[in-house]
Amino acid sequence: MRRHPFVVLSLVLHAVPLVALYHLGSQRIELAQRERQQRQVESGARLTAQARLEKRVHDMERIKSLLEESAAARPAGNKEEEVQFSAQPKAPEELLKQAKDLSRKIDEIERDTKSEQLAKLLDIPKEKALEQVAEKAKAEEPPAAEPQTPAEAAAQIERLEAKARVALEERRQQLEQQRNGVQVAANAAGKGQGGANNKGDGSGNGNGLGNGQSGQGMGNGATGGMGTGALERIIAFSNPDMPDRATQAYTGRMGAFFGGGVAHIPAVDAATMVKGAGRMIGAGGTYANRIWVNRWYLIGPFAGRHGEGLFANYRHPPEQGVVLDAAYQGKGGRLVKWEYVDMARYPLEPPVHAEDAVYYGYTELMLDAEQDLTMWVGADDDAQLWLNDRLVWRGGNVDKDSFFGQVYETRNTYVRDYNLNEGKRVVHFRKGRNKLFFKLSNGPTRIFFSLVLTK
Repeated sequence: MRRHPFVVLSLVLHAVPLVALYHLGSQRIELAQRERQQRQVESGARLTAQARLEKRVHDMERIKSLLEESAAARPAGNKEEEVQFSAQPKAPEELLKQAKDLSRKIDEIERDTKSEQLAKLLDIPKEKALEQVAEKAKAEEPPAAEPQTPAEAAAQIERLEAKARVALEERRQQLEQQRNGVQVAANAAGKGQGGANNKGDGSGNGNGLGNGQSGQGMGNGATGGMGTGALERIIAFSNPDMPDRATQAYTGRMGAFFGGGVAHIPAVDAATMVKGAGRMIGAGGTYANRIWVNRWYLIGPFAGRHGEGLFANYRHPPEQGVVLDAAYQGKGGRLVKWEYVDMARYPLEPPVHAEDAVYYGYTELMLDAEQDLTMWVGADDDAQLWLNDRLVWRGGNVDKDSFFGQVYETRNTYVRDYNLNEGKRVVHFRKGRNKLFFKLSNGPTRIFFSLVLTK
């Protein structure tokens, strides 16, 4: 340094700006990365909102279909019942056009049904009754203003869907009255007072929606087969978080969805087991009588709760709509995206493990024929499962110590037998594509999800 002071000074003077530039460049890169992630999160939120609107419009299609079926205007099993999924949701303006068209058709069906009832009640021609109904409807509902923003379009879609659901609920009540008739009290005959609608087993204890069994009152009323036809489908659509008619509870003291029961692993016949994995049942899939669903799109972790709060965890954006291109802000501020996982080893474990966290999974199961399958579900710690937008499994079991003891603390063959399952039930699958969506909530330490299907 003494011999070459100017050289050293020159090096220092050059190093200082280089270091400064390096730090400035790093900050700019970090800032640009944050901005890019923020744009992705905002885009994900927008796409999810659009997917939710698209679901509302699809529900309006189902309502129209159910109303037409209940009026004998079309047979059951129409194309609106098919599973629909779009990787890129439509814009609110385009969805509003569809919603308005569907709302107009629903109004026509509703007016026609009400005019028939009015004509019978007043003993007047149907055309005259239709005029009265149409005039009343026109006076009750002023035309809506054209939306100026996507938010206004979304609000109109929500209102139109709510209106359609009101029409469906009114139709459900009408069909129940037709099926069950009107109960007249014995001491009221002389007073000229009719009794209340006799819903009895048909819409109360007998509909079976709360206990996973088929309803006793369905189809026993005056409408003949109505209980197992349009009315039953209307009830099922109006109660998406209740088990469908074909769903049956199996093991232990399980309630409607096993919640509150004592978790234990059902026995399996390993000697006759032919194991397989994938998401194809029948033609195109591997032959097996016990199939582990191992291919999913997964996303997470999101922030979750601990302890008993685990069983009432937060609802994160994927529950509003599955958009596989979307990105969200997950647990600890990290950016989370959907990731395709083909798990080679059983059971299914998320690639990123986190405690007090929530994960979601989506896949499509392909069947060559409509059929009932036994669904075996297990999770550490808790899971909910939807089939074709209908909740078919809900854990919420706070007494799983015995289950974890069997899984982790005893010598067993559960992994070999695809049997890390806390319960099983029979569920009805459609021919072709079936959507499966699960929510997995984790508390402390380990985590897994298992879905196995058998015939």
